[in-house]
Parts: sequence; structure tokens; C-alpha cells
Amino acid sequence: MELAATEKRIQKLADIRVDDIASMYTLGDELGRGRFSVVQSAIHKKENARYAIKVVENDSLSDEENLEALETEISILRGLRNPHIVQLKEVVTTGSNTYIVMELLSGGELFNRIVEKGCYTEPEAADLFAQILLSIDYLHSQKIVHRDVKPENILFITAESSEMKLIDFGYAGLWTKEKPLTGLCGTPDYVAPEVLTWYDDDDNGTPYGMGSDLWSLGVLLYVILSGCSPFSAEEEELLLKQVAEAKYEFFENEWKAVSADAKDIITRLLVVDPAKRLTMSELLVHPWVKSAVENCRAKMEQKAAEAAAEAAKAPVGEATAKVARENGESPPSCNGCTVL
Repeated sequence: MELAATEKRIQKLADIRVDDIASMYTLGDELGRGRFSVVQSAIHKKENARYAIKVVENDSLSDEENLEALETEISILRGLRNPHIVQLKEVVTTGSNTYIVMELLSGGELFNRIVEKGCYTEPEAADLFAQILLSIDYLHSQKIVHRDVKPENILFITAESSEMKLIDFGYAGLWTKEKPLTGLCGTPDYVAPEVLTWYDDDDNGTPYGMGSDLWSLGVLLYVILSGCSPFSAEEEELLLKQVAEAKYEFFENEWKAVSADAKDIITRLLVVDPAKRLTMSELLVHPWVKSAVENCRAKMEQKAAEAAAEAAKAPVGEATAKVARENGESPPSCNGCTVL
């Protein structure tokens, strides 16, 4: 890609351009790492507030696929407003890096909580699953497919809180009937069979859509309730064969105390044919999770009302700025992805 054109596209991503990120933020500990990025804690110097910053090397954006993926991720984040989805603050660029500044979620990953607990009780699991469902339902209402739903991408606000937020939109894409999603995306244990059709063929796999997230939700619920993965093998080839065939079991030791309704959700989500899986609308009214969804919605509505009341008290300039920040643009589509 031509260097000047790349630089222009990178600059177009920025809310702010500076010579040195240290003029705005003090970067701290590493929180996570991806293929071309690292996430670090940071303190905004003027606000004295803590954030999480995803640092992307601009050199990696000379690859068209990487740059397009970053453009899509940032555009999607700018348009999202949901209490169970991580909030973007701003994008800052320098000559060497692009910094995606997001709210800091200090409660750790769902993965670590499952390790600590062993597994969730059904009431706890239903309350957590309801939050996750409503975050994905919101994305789907915006025609966005996350494509990497897993415990590592679900973080808690604080160590004491049971309130979660969905993170990492690096593989998210915009779905339409005219242009469904393509390409191999996600994590092998959680990826849907239709996505796996792109594993051996980069050009002729099966186009897919929101149903791929619903498969991942089925895997996720299995893990939350048992502390184990439904698909497990030492060799990746065997693991992918299990996924492609939806070959799994409810083992007696882990599942003897789990209700039939909970198992029913998993059974109806882990279906090879996406057309035969539970839809999101069906899932939200399933007897096992319906009450938890209603409670979660009520809490969200209460918080929204409180936020609106608080905004009404703000000076006119601040209120206008807040409205402007909340008017995100529609995200572009991104069809080409690879497994981490």
C-alpha cells in the first residue's frame, strides 16, 4: 500500500493527533496482547482518570487487511452505546502508533472467575447470561456480529461487581442479507461450524451471519455451568472435527445437578445448521433465562433514566457535547478475518 495513502487513513481515524502520547497519558502495566497490538493501563494526565489503551503499531497498518480491520473496529466502537459493552473514549495517533482509549474494566475476565469458582450456580449463571445476551442482542440490532464471543472477552467492572461488559471488536463485522460475512474468525473452541468452512478454503466457504454468535453463546453457557469446554482435544484437527459435527456430551459429574431447561438452551444452540438454532428472540424468552432478562432490562432502564436526569442537570454546553459524542456513525463492513 502506498505510504502517503496509509498515513492519511491512519490520521483520519484520530480524534487527536500528538507527537508523543506521554503529553496526554501516562502508560502503565500491560493488560493483554494481540497479534499486532498490546493493551495497557493508562492515566489521563488532565483528568487523573484511569483508562485501558490498545496500542497498535502504525507499521503493521501497511498491510491493507490490518488497516481495514482497524478502521472497522474503531468505527463500530464509535457507534456503540450500551451499558454492557465497553465504551470508547477517543482515538489518539502519533507518528509511530495508534492508541484506542477505552474505559478501564478492573474486575478481570469471566475466564478467571470460572477458574476460581469451578462453575456458576444456575441463578448466578442466568443473571450473567442475561447481561451477555442483551449485549449481543444490541449488537445484532445494529447488524453487527461480534465473531469472538468467549470468556476472555467478557470483563467485569470491578472485582466486587457481577456486572459485565463485552470487549474486543477486532473481528466484528457488519452483516446484511446482500453481503453476509465470510472468512475464518474467532477462537477454535467457540467458533461455529459454518465459520469453520473457511478453514481449508479461503475463497469458497459458507457465508454466515448472526447465528455464528448464537453458537458461541451455547459454548459459553456450557462453560459457565460446568467449568469445562464442550469441545476438547489435544490435536486441533480433532477439536475442529468435534465442532463441525457438534459432537459433545453432558458428563454426569459436571451436569447431574443442572436443570433440563439449562441443558435445553445449550442443546438448541449447538446445532450445526444455523437455520435450526434458537434465534435471539427465542432465546430471550426461554424459560431458563426469561426472568433474568427481564430483571436485567429493568436495571438498564433505571440506569438510563438516572443518566438522563443527571444530563438534564448539566450545563447546556456539556449536555450538547454529550449528545454529540453519542451520535456515532454506522460502521462499515469487514469480511476478511483470520483466527487468532
